Amino acid sequence: MVPQPFGRQLDPLGSGDNIGSTVAVRCKNSGGSALPASAEAGAYWATNQVPPGEKSVAPALRWVFTAPTAGTYNCRLSVTSYSSIIQNGRSVSMRVPAGAELARAVYPSAARWTLPASTSVIARGTTHTTLGYSYTPSGGDSITVVQDAALTTCVAGSSICQGGSTANSGTQAETWIEAQPQNPDGAKCGGPIKSAVGNWNISNAKHHQTATNTLRLTKSQLGGCTQIRTTLKIKNVDGNPVNLHTGYAPGQIAATHGLAFTG
Repeated sequence: MVPQPFGRQLDPLGSGDNIGSTVAVRCKNSGGSALPASAEAGAYWATNQVPPGEKSVAPALRWVFTAPTAGTYNCRLSVTSYSSIIQNGRSVSMRVPAGAELARAVYPSAARWTLPASTSVIARGTTHTTLGYSYTPSGGDSITVVQDAALTTCVAGSSICQGGSTANSGTQAETWIEAQPQNPDGAKCGGPIKSAVGNWNISNAKHHQTATNTLRLTKSQLGGCTQIRTTLKIKNVDGNPVNLHTGYAPGQIAATHGLAFTG
């Protein structure tokens, strides 16, 4: 998403002009009615843009739609931008580059899961293990696991999480996936397989960040085991506590969530 002048010269965004952006996929029945209240209807990716250094954001939203019943459904992408500076007659023009679309593919096996609603605040110097799911791959040899976490730094005086201090400028965090090969009875089979580590500097101005993580492996790496127990590791390296968003945003839109597929 890129700030874009529409036929007239606009003042560039400056320090403190932080635009929050949320990109979501939302699914409904083909007639436009909402899915059953118990059905997961989508997922979101969110962060703040921090000018003048940042002039665009590149969302990475990954989710799998599971139809609650046989039928026809419509899914759409939505972009919502918001900021305290959009007031008193001030406006911000944005451009969403053409070409954004929903990926459509069929895999021999696929699954998705979402972290249930809970309170999860991760203190500095601690590592949190979460988003556990046992996945059984079938058909094909290539396995892809995605675990994406919605994180917010706990600034001093935050209304959503406590423990923030004005002495810190934000939170430095690391995230990675661990996939533990297992037998059907849950017994471990060899050691865990780890993804690359993602590094996230969630400054007070950045505020929130969807930490995206991907692990690609093959069945041969499982050592004959039939499934994997996949988890997400979140390490608060330094700074303020970090809040892990759980459950759903309004409309059954998943926050921290995972998926896996075999291809």
